[in-house]
Amino acid sequence: MIVTFDSEFITQLFVGNLGYVLLVISMILTRMLLLRVFAMASGGVGVAYSFFWLNDPVGTFWEAAFGMVNVVQIGLITYRTRRAKFSEDERAFHRQLVPLLEPYQLRALLRVACWRNAEPGTELTRRGEPVSHLMFLISGQARVLVEGKSVGTCSAGSLVGEISILRGGPATATVVAHERVRYLALERGALKKLMKSHSEIDQAINHCNQKNLEMKLVRMNKAAMRPALTTAASANCNQPSCLGHLVAMREVALRA
Repeated sequence: MIVTFDSEFITQLFVGNLGYVLLVISMILTRMLLLRVFAMASGGVGVAYSFFWLNDPVGTFWEAAFGMVNVVQIGLITYRTRRAKFSEDERAFHRQLVPLLEPYQLRALLRVACWRNAEPGTELTRRGEPVSHLMFLISGQARVLVEGKSVGTCSAGSLVGEISILRGGPATATVVAHERVRYLALERGALKKLMKSHSEIDQAINHCNQKNLEMKLVRMNKAAMRPALTTAASANCNQPSCLGHLVAMREVALRA
């Protein structure tokens, strides 16, 4: 049998594959609205292919049903997004920590949180004790203490208690407000339930925790490098000793 690649055949080939390409792209996307848009487009292309080329009423019906489900979901997302209104602090939290969340998902996250203020000297966490909230600092500065010694600081945009919250263990460092601090506190139990039931929120929280830890690690490495280099120049310290100091500071950064 000889296959001729005329314009009709090429068009059919293009449309038939386009529906699957759009579907695959929708499965790759992490933003729910975009996922729904591509899925809806895939359904629309599938309807055209099943109706005009395959003459398949069953395939046409189910492709149309698939597209309509996504149209309804897009409508719901748009409605929830328009209803969601946020304060400047809430928008800062969204922008800095969980930018991948849709507004209605952010609203669900904020339902398990509350804004708090802490005066200088207030302990946000205490080493060896359970951490009840994951805290996002919107303003002010706090000191990180290990055995009474200051090993770092947390400023606006930082998270406090992320390791203890996710692993379920006690705090490995004491964090004390150095100046007046305003922060968003997300209650531990409610946050874990929300993350378990909403995969997008779970991914967003895990992503911001990883990013925050990386930032802490960079800051602690820089802080550790200065005295290590100064000591090496003045006292000719050996390389293993300096390396051990950096490793110790890195461990502190991951605990804070």
